[in-house]
Amino acid sequence: MNTTTHLLVERRDGYAEVTLNRPERYNALNHALVGQLRETLEELETDPSVRAVILTGAGRAFCSGADLSAGPSDVEDVIRRLYIPLVTTMTEMSTPIVAAVNGVAAGAGFSLTLGADLRIASAEASFSLSFVKVGLVPDAGATWLLPRLVGATRAAEIALLGRKVTAAQAESWGLVNEVVDADHVLTRAREVATELAGLSASVGTIRRLLREAWSTNLDQQLDAEATAQGDSQRHPHYAEAKQAFSEKRAPRFW
Repeated sequence: MNTTTHLLVERRDGYAEVTLNRPERYNALNHALVGQLRETLEELETDPSVRAVILTGAGRAFCSGADLSAGPSDVEDVIRRLYIPLVTTMTEMSTPIVAAVNGVAAGAGFSLTLGADLRIASAEASFSLSFVKVGLVPDAGATWLLPRLVGATRAAEIALLGRKVTAAQAESWGLVNEVVDADHVLTRAREVATELAGLSASVGTIRRLLREAWSTNLDQQLDAEATAQGDSQRHPHYAEAKQAFSEKRAPRFW
């Protein structure tokens, strides 16, 4: 396990587990932690042995948002200098991200879950964007990512009213993929990450196509799919899949 001050990184068989490690502050994001998380994700993206990433929090919370204990700061500068690069890294990675939401996900912590591809939530988890209650606005990509997950109506309810969303509501609204008992959230996330890690390299291509579809028209997306399909067909994993099918066995991609 690689350990930084407030971030734990453990490489497992085919995937890496990244844990926000400030449990005494409910894993609130200070400037150093935001930078460490971005740098860690960039490093994992270049590691061929890491084919999926789990993001979770230590203790009872996933992430309570930005840490305000350091006192006032230029919010716009912090967002532009730290949060935008982090969100860009998360969304542009080819490596899929599984958020294991073990507790409260608030503010920018909520945004981190939105940057993941799959979300496994504890039955005790909750989600909130309460910026409106203090005269601020959701950031770290929340206003762009959230409507694309739950639709405009639910996104407005969450962001305009600042209401807390329970795990059960999050599942019914399509905000999370699964809700499990608190003791099993990380176990389930590991199962999903292991499944992702065993799939072909086209996982990364599919992730990119799904993200790009949010900002392209149908003609552009059809063209992108055709190009990606050609590239995938020429990849060794496609040949392995065909060989495995003819031999009536499971493919061995890695």
